[in-house]
Amino acid sequence: MKILLTHSDFIEYEAKKKAVPQAEEGIEEGKIRIEECLVVFTSAEEGDDDSVVSKTVREIEDVAKQVEADKIVIYPFVHLSQKPAKAAAALKIVKKIASGLESSYKVYRAPFGWYKSFTLKCKGHPLSELSREIRPGEEAKQEEKEEVQPKQEVKELAPNDHRILGRQLDLYSFHDYAPGMVFFHQKGMMVRNALVDFWRKEHYKAEYSEISTPQVMNQKLWETSGHWDHYKENMFFTSIEDVDFAIKPMNCPGAIMVFKSATRSYKELPLRLAELGIVHRNELSGVLSGLFRLRAFTQDDAHIFAAPEQLEEEILHVVDLVGHIYGKFGFDYHVELSTRPENSMGSKHVWDIAENALEDALKQKGMNYKLNPGEGAFYGPKIDFHIKDSLGRTWQCATVQVDFMMPERFDCSYVGEDNKQHRPVIIHRVIYGSIERFIGILVEHYSGSFPLWLAPVQVRVISFTDRNIDAAKSIAEEFRGAGIRADSDLRSATVQYKVREAEVSKVPYIIVIGDKEEQSSTLAVRKRGDKPAFGVSTDDFIAKIRKEIEEMK
Repeated sequence: MKILLTHSDFIEYEAKKKAVPQAEEGIEEGKIRIEECLVVFTSAEEGDDDSVVSKTVREIEDVAKQVEADKIVIYPFVHLSQKPAKAAAALKIVKKIASGLESSYKVYRAPFGWYKSFTLKCKGHPLSELSREIRPGEEAKQEEKEEVQPKQEVKELAPNDHRILGRQLDLYSFHDYAPGMVFFHQKGMMVRNALVDFWRKEHYKAEYSEISTPQVMNQKLWETSGHWDHYKENMFFTSIEDVDFAIKPMNCPGAIMVFKSATRSYKELPLRLAELGIVHRNELSGVLSGLFRLRAFTQDDAHIFAAPEQLEEEILHVVDLVGHIYGKFGFDYHVELSTRPENSMGSKHVWDIAENALEDALKQKGMNYKLNPGEGAFYGPKIDFHIKDSLGRTWQCATVQVDFMMPERFDCSYVGEDNKQHRPVIIHRVIYGSIERFIGILVEHYSGSFPLWLAPVQVRVISFTDRNIDAAKSIAEEFRGAGIRADSDLRSATVQYKVREAEVSKVPYIIVIGDKEEQSSTLAVRKRGDKPAFGVSTDDFIAKIRKEIEEMK
């Protein structure tokens, strides 16, 4: 049994769709919100029996007493486990744990076997995040550095889980030698590069300047930025020649160093610095979950240095860019505005200015939004964009944060029209969020059947017989020369078998080259989900495909 305990101000969850056939019936519809509670994420493992129930109950009771919680939420979360128990056995154990706690606590149990969206606000004190492993016949032990990414033999995950599809489609893998990190394969890199190419194209048009900053920087930089006081428990550290360094968990101090590398004029503002920056965060092993929760990932950051009077207009531009990019994926989204938290930096006055700028921008766009009091970042308020995928789940990806604090801490300035020094404001923003997490969302959103422009292999050319191998090779080369991602299957196997393999690999277009096609210099084309078309001109097909790619279909 694996459990992750979080002492929380609240948890709010909603059952969306059954994930396994054994999912519980009669689930209450709508959002369920429980305030002031101890949330216990649980995953029963292979070999767990009734002996783990009493031990798990004791562990939960012990923590509940320490944090003085009288409400407990049992939340099934299979991703904690390397070898999860069968669904029926896991449900039985979870029910018994809940029953064992009911005599002393108000117990809530999130539905078992369902995809669920949830929002949780952790209290953030020393006991607010704890993980435990309970084994049959052993006392519970606190997890430290054990890798809990799923093994290759995971069977209980849903067929469209991004870890299952990633393995089937040869996109990426996870290994114990790098816990919480992803190994991208060639096809996964093709998807990633397509996303990056689109990102770069749109940011170039929007007048962003792309930069790259170091991953390891002096600890003093992080003390200046405030991350040392507010975030150091989530950071990795190292020492070089007796000097302390930190591996960056965020890209903002690096962008500030770029801004400060020259004397800036008001004529340069707004200065939009964009970075695809790799960051590392020291996440608990118990919360690692495929591409959705990693220790190393790439943020599509941008830091906009603006004059205060430019603030609202720049926020509007970001909102427009987010809507444009999400529209290419067909995502609907809703917006939330989060305001000053308890552990914030800076005065109420500057927070009011920042919050008003964000709220006014949303009102000017006529956008409905949810207000989250006290849930902003420690350095500024923010707008979060929550996309909805094809399964009805919501994901917080894009964010826009206004920051008056870091320009002050780093003494950033620009020369104004009056020839005096002025303080800029920084807008922090991401759109994909984490590129790795966004890929995981897309894999499940499309069930691996990527649209043509994103597909790692856009066209597969199949030889009908060995006689047609040279012609098939030539066609595939012609496609690649035209900028189309094409491969070929020239094995001495039946056409039916090779077509089936291409369909399983979810290739958008399959081309079969037989004697007839070779003699007539035409193609037999099968579009994913359609019947084959014969006698297609190669030039016409290439023009059609390139147009679809350009239009991002």
